[in-house]
Amino acid sequence: MFRALKALVLCGVFLSVLCISQPALAQSSPTAQSTVAATPEVQLLRAILEELRLQRAVLQRTYVQTYRAQRLTEQLARQQARVDSLGEEIAQLKAIAHQAQDSRDEDELKDLLATINETTEPHQRAALMQSYNSMKRAFERQREYVRQEVERSRERQMQLESLLHTEQGKLAEMQEQFNALERELEKQFIEAKPKK
Repeated sequence: MFRALKALVLCGVFLSVLCISQPALAQSSPTAQSTVAATPEVQLLRAILEELRLQRAVLQRTYVQTYRAQRLTEQLARQQARVDSLGEEIAQLKAIAHQAQDSRDEDELKDLLATINETTEPHQRAALMQSYNSMKRAFERQREYVRQEVERSRERQMQLESLLHTEQGKLAEMQEQFNALERELEKQFIEAKPKK
């Protein structure tokens, strides 16, 4: 690290000397310019300057792409959370619809009807029959309510599944953008590696 800093400072000094001497060289005769330009030190400084310019451009591109990658990563995380949330909500609606259809009403009515058939006393039988009829009406109202709820759940589930499909498409598109950006960064990294 210290060597790199030292080399950078040395390059800066050479560049400033070059910049200061550049106007003087421009005013001097063409033969003086060609002798100065031909010196190995000037050629080395020009090569270093060009390399610094290239490295600066690569660094700037890398910073911009890193920022884009960070923003895209945050968007991907939010989109993934949205897709997960929609998936969970759909699973809950399916569970509710399944539970609503799993009813034990018929068993209770059958048991009560069996008790009525076994009862021989008219008063007790009439009371059980009245109980059976009121229970049957209550179960029918409950069944109608459950049917409506299941229908609403199915409609909501269809809406959510459509929305989930759209959100998954957005997520796939973002992932593709991220992969393209990652490939571009890897390409720049490979190009920036010093050649042996």
